[in-house]
Amino acid sequence: MSENRFIEKFQHKTVSELEYILENKKSYNEQAIAASIQILKKRNGKTPELKSVENEIKIEKEKKEVARKKIIEEVKKKNNITDDPNAPELHSKKVIFLFSAIFSTIFGAVLLMYNMKQTGNSKGRIQVLIFGILYTVVSIVIIESLNVKTNLALLFNFGGAGILIEYFWNKFIGKEFQYRKRSWVKPAIISVLITIPLILAAIYRQ
Repeated sequence: MSENRFIEKFQHKTVSELEYILENKKSYNEQAIAASIQILKKRNGKTPELKSVENEIKIEKEKKEVARKKIIEEVKKKNNITDDPNAPELHSKKVIFLFSAIFSTIFGAVLLMYNMKQTGNSKGRIQVLIFGILYTVVSIVIIESLNVKTNLALLFNFGGAGILIEYFWNKFIGKEFQYRKRSWVKPAIISVLITIPLILAAIYRQ
C-alpha cells in the first residue's frame, strides 16, 4: 500500500481546516479525507464526530462496492458470461472481433473454431474455416488488385469480424449461450508471432 502523501502535507493545517475537509468530503479525494482523519485522531483522539465521519465513509465505500459489483454482473449478463464452473471457456465476441479487425478474418475464425470445438459443433467449425480462408484470400486479391492498402484492409477485416460474431456465432453457438471468459493473451502472442514475419516480408518485397 502506497504512503498517503497528504499526511505530511496536512500537518500544518488547523483543526478547523481539517474538520472543514471532512464536512465537505465530496470535494476531496479519499487520501485527503483519510489523512485528515488520521491527523485529527492524533491531536484529539477518536471523538464521536470522527467516529461518525468514519462510519459515513465506510457506508459510502460499501455502497460503491455494491454498485461496482452490480455493474460487473450486468455487463457479464449482457455478454452471456457466467461464473458457472460447468460452463465452457470461450473467447468472447469482443475478442474475436478485435482479432479479426487487427490481424485478419482468419485469426478470428480460428478463435471461433476453438469455441465450436468446446461446444461440440464440428459442422460449424468446417464452415467457419472455409469462410475464414476464402474471405481472407478474396480480401487480399481485391486489395492487391486495387492497390489500396490500409483503409480497405480494415474495412474488409471489420466486415469479416461482423459476419463471424453476428452470423456464425449466433447460428452455431447461440445468441444466448452462457460461457466463461477465456484469456486472450496466448492467442495474441501467437498472432503477433505469425504477423511480424508477414509484415517484414511485405516490407522487404517493396
